[in-house]
Amino acid sequence: MSRQKNDAETRALVLGERMMARLRLRHLRLLASLERSTTLREAAQEVGITQPAASQVLRELEEMLEVQLFERHARGLRATDAGRFLAQQSRQMLGSVAYTAEALASVALGYEKPLQIGALPSALTALVRPHMTRLRQQLAGWKISFHEGQPMEVLASLQGGLTQLALLRRPHLVPEHRLTFIELLADELVVIASPEHPAARRKVVDLADLAAYPWSLPTGPLATTQAFEEACRSAGLVPKRAALQSMAASLILPITSDAETLAAIPHSIVGAWLESGALSKVNLRCKIPLPPLGALYHADDTSVAVHKVIEVLKG
Repeated sequence: MSRQKNDAETRALVLGERMMARLRLRHLRLLASLERSTTLREAAQEVGITQPAASQVLRELEEMLEVQLFERHARGLRATDAGRFLAQQSRQMLGSVAYTAEALASVALGYEKPLQIGALPSALTALVRPHMTRLRQQLAGWKISFHEGQPMEVLASLQGGLTQLALLRRPHLVPEHRLTFIELLADELVVIASPEHPAARRKVVDLADLAAYPWSLPTGPLATTQAFEEACRSAGLVPKRAALQSMAASLILPITSDAETLAAIPHSIVGAWLESGALSKVNLRCKIPLPPLGALYHADDTSVAVHKVIEVLKG
């Protein structure tokens, strides 16, 4: 295992040096275009080159990386796993170049650099939306864009320079010593239901008491999934899957409207619905804590806008 790890590290170093020396923007532009196109001809037209030239660029890439990026078939090209990954990374790198150009142009004209913020849906709901008026007031004159994404996307955008601020849950480990996390909002996983649900009328409920009801379950490598599964193991609950499954905020109301289905959702997402009475919280005897929401940014970032946004979101 140690030898395999050493071999992988050596290969990564060699590949990294090769990419630094030979990778060009034309490679990135074609890859990003191929992710959106169905044929090589379409991608070539989008980036302004001929199809033979595009074929040559792909050959260069595959020879450089020593991996097949696309499978050729009668109807065009189909990306391999490596090709899909590299196309996604190409979009991020090109986005970083575009941001750099916009920022330099702003500085040259005496304006503030634009601020790109990546955020989880729960952070947009619980942190940004309640403070939108103050953000407008405190950051008048700044150009600010919010980009919604899942944890890995938000973190990758920050690390890749595509965004300058990430609003997400506290990472288990801060991935780089240059990054700083500031906690802004405590959060918990709440069990929610229609106000007509029998469990919503009870004063206190143990999680195990909810075994008879169908659940819309959290899925994927998210903090909510891990917290819910751990709580179920501790309570000895094996949740029954509902026929309809979704954790999309826009579908929570219809999913639970049958007065039978339960869902485990961060309070940061459903707080407004609970206050309005559209949903009810099942009062669990034991709470299910989640990592807090907060701001992750580069410690050496001197942008006034980054620090102003954080101050506003602190409330």
